[in-house]
Amino acid sequence: MGERGDQQDFQETGDFQDTDDVKETVANLFREHGTVRTYRKHEFVFQENDPPSAAHYVETGLIKISQSSQEGQGITLFLRYPGEMFGNAELLTRILRRRYAQCLTESQVITLDARLFQELARSNSAFSYALAVITARRLLQTQNMVETLISRPVAWRLAWFLMQMGREQNDQIEVQLQLSHEEISYVIGCSRQTVTEILNKWREKALITYTKKQIVIHHPSRFFSVL
Repeated sequence: MGERGDQQDFQETGDFQDTDDVKETVANLFREHGTVRTYRKHEFVFQENDPPSAAHYVETGLIKISQSSQEGQGITLFLRYPGEMFGNAELLTRILRRRYAQCLTESQVITLDARLFQELARSNSAFSYALAVITARRLLQTQNMVETLISRPVAWRLAWFLMQMGREQNDQIEVQLQLSHEEISYVIGCSRQTVTEILNKWREKALITYTKKQIVIHHPSRFFSVL
């Protein structure tokens, strides 16, 4: 597939950004009715098998949503950035937590009590609509992720993942590495060694600048033509 086609597919598998009104509705309700708490790096917001006592909103920081494998390792499924809600699915379906939420950096999280969250979901039409939009977008995002993991080579999947984590600055994408190579390998479906080898290969080709805590992707618009 050509560079243009790869870029289009890449955009289609990226985050479905919520519209401003949806974001504003969710943020305002959490800030008005919720309680702000500061979590330390690596601290858990909730753990597997906890009762869903609240929904949460990331004010600052970065949260990983993970689950334990049969071998006891943590498999990271999603990252939640500032402006994103998490922990609402089990609350609405009234099941125990199936995953855990852990802070990758010091984070400020707004917590909204389960009973109040459910009352607002029933009585506030704007909030109900926002929840429906967020749920639909996340479903589409998950479907695209599954397609990506099944049909794309590992190097493409790693590039896709880094693009999701990164922020564009001056014709390059800067990625602050909050996950280990092993955690990244769980997300994209490969081994830790493969992640390390691909990153080293890209660095040798001067496609990226790579340090322990940061990756900079140079000229992302041309990145796919040389993968």
